Amino acid sequence: MKHSLSNELKNSSVDRFLLFIVIVLLNLVSIRGFVRFDLTSQKTYSLSKASKDMVKHLEAPLSIKIFFSKNLPAPYSSVEQYLTDLLSEYKANGSGNFSYQAYDMSKEQNQRIAQEYGLSPVQVDTLETAGFTSKIAWMGVAITYGDYIAAIDALKTTADLEYKITTTISKIIAAQDSKAQTIFEIGYITGHHENELRANPYADSYLNTGAGNYSSLLSDIYSIRQINLSQEDIPENIKCIVINGPKDTISEEQLRKIDSFILNGGNVAFYVDPLDEFTPQANELPVYLPNESHITDLLSGYGINIGNYYVLDNNCFTQNQSGYGKQLLNWVPVIEKNGTPKKNPITDNLGGILFFCNGPIDISKIEENPDLKTTVLAKTSSNSWITNENIILYPGAMLPDQNEQFKSQNIAVLSEGKFTSSFNPSVKGTKNARIVVISSSACTTDILIDKDGISPTSMFNRNVIDYLNNNDDFCTMRTKGQRLDFISIKNERSALIVKLLNQFGLAVAVILIGFIVWRMRLAKRYIIQKRYNPEDTRTIKKDSKKEKHGDNK
Repeated sequence: MKHSLSNELKNSSVDRFLLFIVIVLLNLVSIRGFVRFDLTSQKTYSLSKASKDMVKHLEAPLSIKIFFSKNLPAPYSSVEQYLTDLLSEYKANGSGNFSYQAYDMSKEQNQRIAQEYGLSPVQVDTLETAGFTSKIAWMGVAITYGDYIAAIDALKTTADLEYKITTTISKIIAAQDSKAQTIFEIGYITGHHENELRANPYADSYLNTGAGNYSSLLSDIYSIRQINLSQEDIPENIKCIVINGPKDTISEEQLRKIDSFILNGGNVAFYVDPLDEFTPQANELPVYLPNESHITDLLSGYGINIGNYYVLDNNCFTQNQSGYGKQLLNWVPVIEKNGTPKKNPITDNLGGILFFCNGPIDISKIEENPDLKTTVLAKTSSNSWITNENIILYPGAMLPDQNEQFKSQNIAVLSEGKFTSSFNPSVKGTKNARIVVISSSACTTDILIDKDGISPTSMFNRNVIDYLNNNDDFCTMRTKGQRLDFISIKNERSALIVKLLNQFGLAVAVILIGFIVWRMRLAKRYIIQKRYNPEDTRTIKKDSKKEKHGDNK
């Protein structure tokens, strides 16, 4: 009986049946569980903590409807797959109230449904053998939650896709539930000729173009309240204020209000110009004089000193001018990844950030304060110098002297912790606060902030506000995929080796692995034969070859 049972278990049909049972069980487990490993350095395919917490605590059903055309050309073809994978992450981390559904956009009925949700087809250009051709495509989603509907249209790229979805969901949750705290109010100090929150089409200078795009950039989840400190105090519900390029004198009374705000845990973004531009008369060159707003006095009391100079950098924005070739705009430094901190939500994954007419920031004093952690957010290259004389914002007009001392300069810093009063060193703050100091307000004007908010400078400024509102996760999800991770190569020989490995390495590896596997199989076959059937005459043994040669001799 035991012998027959043993034979039955060894039967191949039993093995196939057990394999079938295992496969069925694995499928049942996979239906219930969703597991995926994200090995990218930027965690491009993983949800941030803010997104996970939001879908986990949904109190009502939320549905996302996908309206995407099929067979889109590159680079649009990857967007739908990335979107679907991202929504599956939302669902896996949700509480059961999250769902999504894809529509076949080849059907006219589904196209009408998309239009009812407020979506519109977009035009995409493709390069074919006959040249460029245009195609009408649907590339959007509609989000429904309770009685509210929100549409996200023209999703042509995977960049900041999670950020768009999460912030849109946040807004409709806030609209549905008045108790939900997903819309934040920030204060914008006025009354001292700060940059206006609108475009200035009549600007007579790069520095006066207005901050219209900056205002639009913040409007998705932030409500901006303008505050004139000469007429009112900073409201208690305001946790973050922006001081953007004041030119007129700020009284000591108003400076004390800002100081008190910081000591009580308020966060501040300081955009301070080192020099102010004045035009004496029409058709005359402007002159540049030290900023007299006294905001630098407040910062100096904390240990942050902004010099009355412009930082010029050879690693800067360039423009091609007909007849002159490449022109260097030294007053527009380009801050690459090596000019930002390695681990900070504001600058993670960002490179190529443009600044404009910045001054040098000295943080040696504030670094002596053990209660504060100070981080340099942006510094120029080692080919930088400073000047406050003969300033002409024109290519080639400001060149370094022969004896100029080049060195990197700090142009944006972050300090956080419990501050000591700028007016009375014996008074210490009761709560932790965060302040960001940027030595120019031009980076908030329309000259550097684009309408779509996708440039590195736009993302940097937006990240500053998110960080000061304790929305650190928003910074991370916005900049996913922005950084290109390059291999660090020191010489041409190493570059050639990397190039050859990239071109032929995989093919050579496949051949080598195949050869090794083939030799291992031959060796295994020989060992098995020698052990269990050494007298098999159907194969020629290596020893028999030697014997044959011996006989011939």
